[in-house]
Formats: sequence, C-alpha cells, structure tokens
Amino acid sequence: MLEVQQRIAALRNSSGNGRPLYERAAHEMAQAIRTGELRPGERLPSVRQLATDLGLSVTTVMSVYTRLGELGLVHGEAGRGTFITETPEIAQAAPTPRTSETVPPARGGSAWRRQVLAQTEARLKRSHPSARDLTRGGPDPSLLPLAVVKRAYGDVAARLRAQNLEYPATLSTEPELAEALVGRLSDDGIIAEADDLLIGGSTQQFLALLAGLLQRRSPGETVLVGVEEPGYQTAMDTLEFHGLNLVPMPLDGAGVTVEGLRGAIDAGVSAVLFTPRAHSPTGCCWTAERRRALADVLTPHPDVWVIEDDQFAEAASSRAGSLYTDPRLRERVVYLRSFSKSIAPDLRLSAALARQPIRHPLTLAKSFADGWTSQTSQRVLAAVLTDPEIDDLLATARTEYARRRAAVREAIRHTGASRDIELLVPELDTDGLHVWVTLPGGCDADRVVEATAQRGFLLAAGQPFFLSPGNQRHLRINAGALPADRAPQLAAAICEAAVTLMSQPTALLTP
Repeated sequence: MLEVQQRIAALRNSSGNGRPLYERAAHEMAQAIRTGELRPGERLPSVRQLATDLGLSVTTVMSVYTRLGELGLVHGEAGRGTFITETPEIAQAAPTPRTSETVPPARGGSAWRRQVLAQTEARLKRSHPSARDLTRGGPDPSLLPLAVVKRAYGDVAARLRAQNLEYPATLSTEPELAEALVGRLSDDGIIAEADDLLIGGSTQQFLALLAGLLQRRSPGETVLVGVEEPGYQTAMDTLEFHGLNLVPMPLDGAGVTVEGLRGAIDAGVSAVLFTPRAHSPTGCCWTAERRRALADVLTPHPDVWVIEDDQFAEAASSRAGSLYTDPRLRERVVYLRSFSKSIAPDLRLSAALARQPIRHPLTLAKSFADGWTSQTSQRVLAAVLTDPEIDDLLATARTEYARRRAAVREAIRHTGASRDIELLVPELDTDGLHVWVTLPGGCDADRVVEATAQRGFLLAAGQPFFLSPGNQRHLRINAGALPADRAPQLAAAICEAAVTLMSQPTALLTP
C-alpha cells in the first residue's frame, strides 16, 4: 500500500489533463487492485488516516473510495472499515473520462456529493452528539405551518369519497390546486394558465425526467447542461446520475454571471439550470437587470432549454421573477416551484410550469415514471395554500429566516475583524436558509469543520457544492436552523478553529 500511496501523493503535482484529483487517485488504486498489488480481502486505511497520510482532504478520499465501490473493487463493512473485494476481476475497467478545454469530464453517475455530505454529517454526529447541527439544507421544523397542514389533512379527509381513491382519468392538476398556484405565481409576476401546470413528486423527479428528455433529443451524443457553481448538490448529482455532463457557470452576488452563461453556451450546452432566488448554497438572488441580461444572452440560442428551480418560493423575501415571463423564451422555459422549505418536505410535491413543445413530452415522461401524483395530496396542498392563516405564518417564517441570516453574517464579520481573520460572507442581502463563508487563503475547510464541531457546531465544508472535489475554502452554514442569539457563539467557534488551524502546517491547503 505504501508504494500506491506514494504514487497517489505524486499526482498532486500534476495537472492530469483537467481530470479531478480524486478520479486520478481512484484510477491509480483501481490499477493496483487489478494487477494484484493490492490483494483481495486487504483492509484499506480509514478515510481520515489516508487523508492524513497523503495530505489530501477527507472529501477527496471519500470520493476515491466511493468511486472504487461503484466499480465493484472495494466494499465497506459496518464498524470494520473498507476492504478490497475478494473477486475484483468481475469489475469492468473504468472508462477514461473525456476531457477538453471547456467541458469537464463526466462523473459517470457517481452522485458523490450527497454521499459525502451524508457520511460527514453522520460521522460528526457520532463524534459530537451534543453539537448543534447546521449541516443540512432543511427548514426549521418549528417554522413550518404544522397546524395549517393538520387542518388541511382533516378537511380533505372529511370530503374524501371512494371515487377519489381511483385511478385518475388524466394527469391534469387538481382544479383547486391549479387555482391556488396560478394566484401565487401571479403574485411573483408570473402569469400562468392552469393547463400549463404539471404536479410531480419533487423537483428532483422533474430534473430526472428532463434529463431523460434531453438525452432523447440527442441520442448517442454527449449532453451538456450548464449549472451554477457553486450550486445545489442534489441537482448536480441527479443530472450526472442520469448520464448528463455538467458545465460550470460562475456566480456573483446576483446569480449566474453573463460571462458564465456565455461560456456554457459556447461549450455547447443543451440546457441551463438556474436558481432565481435563495440560491443554495450562497443565498444570492437575481436582480431584474441580471434576469434581463441572461434573457438577452439566451434569446439567439433557441435550442437551449432553461430550467429554473424556485425552491424557496413561499418562504422567500425577494421577488426575482422568472425567465418564463420573457416572451422570447417562454416556450423553452421549465419553471419548477417546490414547497419543501416553506410548507413541509414530507408533502413531496412540486409544480412544473411548461408550455409546448416541452410540456407534452414532460407529461408523457411523468406518466411512465409513476403514473400520476396523488390527487389527495394535491388537495391537501391546495387547502394549505388557501388557508386564512397561511400567509401570516409564511410571513413570520420569512422574517425569522432573514433575522437569522443577518445575525450569522454580522457575527462572523464582527468576530473575524476583532480577531484579525478574514472571513468573507456575502455583502449583498441574501435569501433562503444558508450563509456561505469564504475562509482565508491556506485554511482547509474540512479541518475547520472538524475543529468547529469540537466547539459545539456542525457545519458543511464547501467541496460538495462544486463540480469536482478540491475546493477547500468554503463553509455552508444553515443559518435558518440557528436561533439568532446563538450566532455570536457560532462565529466565535469558527474563528477560534480557523485561527488555531492556520498556525499548524497540516491546516494548509494541499496542491
């Protein structure tokens, strides 16, 4: 194993023709397994031990082990570790990723980002069970409209008839939900017709269906999709899992930059994915000027689909609008609106707004995916959205999330300045649940996360929000899950961790 480790360590100093370090390290270990240099049944070092030995981040090593597991070369045993598979010769050779100057190599459907986040959270919770968990992207349960949801279920159940449990005749949206959604879309400046609405189980389901449609448009070809970077890890994983290749679109405080969009189009994307407001993980939101500028760039490219993920809509403070409102683009925009952050994740409902020529194939794909979305659940959501108390409760949640974000941002700025450490948070007002922190140069996010956990707070390192592992300078904090009066304690914990680690050689970023 020592010689293999030395070869992997040497990879840090080479460019690898654009291939991410974790892919090159996984390829090196795969070759060692296939040639017998690493023997069947052999126990590999723990993720943390190998990361320390190689001077790599924990996230990079976890991605290596995940990739080897997908190839059937290693397997994990609970409580014991990771082992070389007894019959590795059955695994197929890993294809060499395609590279170019503008297009990143395909990930092969690895969906590594959510795995890294979940495994890191589970490990931190085991090690620090009393720490405050700010790693996840979910809403504060205490700010969800529980009483309204319970009342809605009761009202719908009281009106339920046997025929309501039958197979539906069509995939049309329940009329009462369509009416409620058309009204709420109008409040956001989006004029829609009920016939253009399609209800699905989640935004993730719609992304999977759209990925299939994009591949059917270009059979046998590599399909590229432009995504925000940093961006929503589940969306990236979902698109890659379904065989698409991702092209990064850089952000600033107003979302995807015009230059970033142009670069993706020049790379040959078939679609682009935007988050108009409350972007995860940065919280940035479109301005009206940015929305118009993006529309101007997209207009000359009629074959590029536009997907919008408005995932925080009902709980959002900003009114970013939608490219669906631009008549030049409307026929190729799919606007997705979900209710997990504002109403209840367990409702598992999302709405898609799409016109022809996309609406018909999307509806057909939905019918083959799961038939239809529960009519009863649709009526429950309609009852929630039209309840007399819901708007006041949503306004309360909106105000509280804004207060918590502001408290975390201000505490980090103030504490960092008082301790002479440069911790950057967004200057512009943001929306949603998260605060995105940029660490000083040379400060390793994984190690800051570990040290902050020892001080009572669990955070997410920023690597899983990028297309490839390697970015070690960011933290994502779910400020929405932290009472505002705890923000100074959180900021102190982060600053203490960073200051302590920056004085240690092991805290420095590796090449």
